[in-house]
Amino acid sequence: MGVIVKKVELTWLDRSYVWPIAQGMIITFRHFLKQIATPTSKRFTIQYPDMKKTLPKGYRGLHELKRFEDGAIKCVACFMCQEACPARCISIEAEEFSELNFTQGFEEKRPSVFKIDMLRCIYCGMCEEACPKDAIWLRNEYEVAAYDRLSMNYGKWDLINTYAGADGKARLTQSQESPATPSRPASTSGNQAGPS
Repeated sequence: MGVIVKKVELTWLDRSYVWPIAQGMIITFRHFLKQIATPTSKRFTIQYPDMKKTLPKGYRGLHELKRFEDGAIKCVACFMCQEACPARCISIEAEEFSELNFTQGFEEKRPSVFKIDMLRCIYCGMCEEACPKDAIWLRNEYEVAAYDRLSMNYGKWDLINTYAGADGKARLTQSQESPATPSRPASTSGNQAGPS
């Protein structure tokens, strides 16, 4: 069943468009006076560089790669976040890592390269939900700006040090990272010792 729409006949005042524009300006002027009379803390408009908006709990902002107390990265390069990302903005390359002090002789993986293209990221939080080691977090930083597109590709060290200053931690550099698995000498069949 159709709906009957009645045609509204415009008066000469409405057709001149002067009265509708004047009505819109009156509404705008009323909002202006209301903003002037309202205290600064209760205004809708925030004076951005000086005032910052309080973000709700659970806000998904800039990414952070978490690390242990000794500075080692929590990520084990399982590629779960890369697979869960709907925007396909995460790329990871894994390397084997074996140091007796940290891994008790077992081979482990860690990312040698961990990149996020922030221009493609939609900040959905799927990477955070998919991570089994709780290694990637989306925190409350939203001021991300750059002069070119390449500087918006955040690498492993950018993501580790994102909130280092805010958390009171020292910034890490690549030179402080433990080396990857050292090359093993090739075993010869004559030099292998058997059980005694």
